[in-house]
Amino acid sequence: MDPEKHYEYKDEEVATTGDGSFETATAEENALHIEIQGIKPVPESQRTHTRITDNFTMWFSVNTTLANLAIGALAIPVFGLGFWDSFSVILVCNIIAVAPGAFFVTFGPRYGMRQMIISRFSFGIYGGMIAALANVVVCIGWSVINAILAAQLLTSVSDGKLPVWAAIILLSFVTVIIAVFGYRIVHHYERFSWIPMWIIFFIILGEAAHHMTITPITAVGATEAGNWLSFAATVVGYNPGWVTCAADYSVNQPTTFDRRVVFILAFLGSFIPSILLQTLGLGLTTGFASNPSWAAAWDANSTGGLVGEVLSPLGAFGKFLLVLLALGIVACNVPNGYSVALSFQVISSSMVKIPQWAWTILGSIVYTIIACFGADHFSSILENFLLILAYYVAPYAVIVIIEHVVFRKHGTTYNLEDWNNQSKLPIGVAAVGSLLIGFGFALLGMSQVWLVGPIAKKIGDYGGDIGFELAIAMSALSYLPLRYLERHFVGR
Repeated sequence: MDPEKHYEYKDEEVATTGDGSFETATAEENALHIEIQGIKPVPESQRTHTRITDNFTMWFSVNTTLANLAIGALAIPVFGLGFWDSFSVILVCNIIAVAPGAFFVTFGPRYGMRQMIISRFSFGIYGGMIAALANVVVCIGWSVINAILAAQLLTSVSDGKLPVWAAIILLSFVTVIIAVFGYRIVHHYERFSWIPMWIIFFIILGEAAHHMTITPITAVGATEAGNWLSFAATVVGYNPGWVTCAADYSVNQPTTFDRRVVFILAFLGSFIPSILLQTLGLGLTTGFASNPSWAAAWDANSTGGLVGEVLSPLGAFGKFLLVLLALGIVACNVPNGYSVALSFQVISSSMVKIPQWAWTILGSIVYTIIACFGADHFSSILENFLLILAYYVAPYAVIVIIEHVVFRKHGTTYNLEDWNNQSKLPIGVAAVGSLLIGFGFALLGMSQVWLVGPIAKKIGDYGGDIGFELAIAMSALSYLPLRYLERHFVGR
């Protein structure tokens, strides 16, 4: 295998039409090398992506963003934790959070199927539509939030000369230009986009290190436990968002790839930047006591304000670094733009008739409009809604994993030709039922701005979030018997 040979798409590549037949690429699509594969499984003969290390760089770049630093920065000022108990959450919870996504990345080279198509072997076609619709909402929603946050940073750096709406349009344009070309260009971009970001983060560390201290725990007993659990839910809730599109970025890789190597690369690609950047964010907030201006910047403008204050001694160069940090959000939004197109096509057979690139553009237009009109009033509401919606990811992952391990005998009994045949796929009652059960129990155990469940209220003075734990346990306990019953009475 030649590691330098990759992405050699042929002119005869085809797109799926609504009835599952094929349609050749237009001359324009061939000339521009725009991906038109859509949701149809990729045949082995077309899997020419042989750079296995892209399974690392893809997820390393996606997670090398200011958003990960912001997660760690919540531990002390928001949850009242100390340094070491915060670090224990970051370490343990990231191991748990990134493992399912890394596991699903291995499905790409093994089966050549998109993540939402893999879901059909648990949820069926109609249940899979529900999962795809939820994924569309999540992809567009987080794109809105990311675009607003980055645009506000650019506006701040320009001293208001660049309006937020103009910054949003600029960021969205850069993102869609990359995402619209598909898998090949997405991987090319993510292969290198992490480099300038890490240079900036090391500069931030150098500027801040002498202010950092080991902050003691401020809460004790049940309250400390509740705060620990709530911060854990925040950490766990960040990375699993990629679970529902993990296999999308490895479908063009050959079956000859060692699945263990693919898993390790994808796991480390998510784990390393998550733990390092969250710890950096945690470290920055330990400097509040010795540097009141940092605390004031945090109170005024959250993470963006804090980072801006840390870099302020660098003058114009510091502002330049902030601009690059804002542009770094493109690495996070590009996968949203790519995967939302695939999810649109899974929602309805009629939507498959519209090319993948058109859905990417449409999704970008939608989130750009929402972001421009909602920058001042809507972002916090949307963020709280998406944090609650994220609890569906845990039961989704549990269901697909149990189906794969138990009912598909570790993936050896999939009939890939059934991917679009409802008469061969499960009817989806067991999967949808377990998803609702898991999500319902998550609501009882969650502790969020909009909702503190009755179980969460019993933990500490401020509640303790055990929504993910309940979602995982109850979806697993319910899916096994429900799926056995479904197979017994339906036969598939």
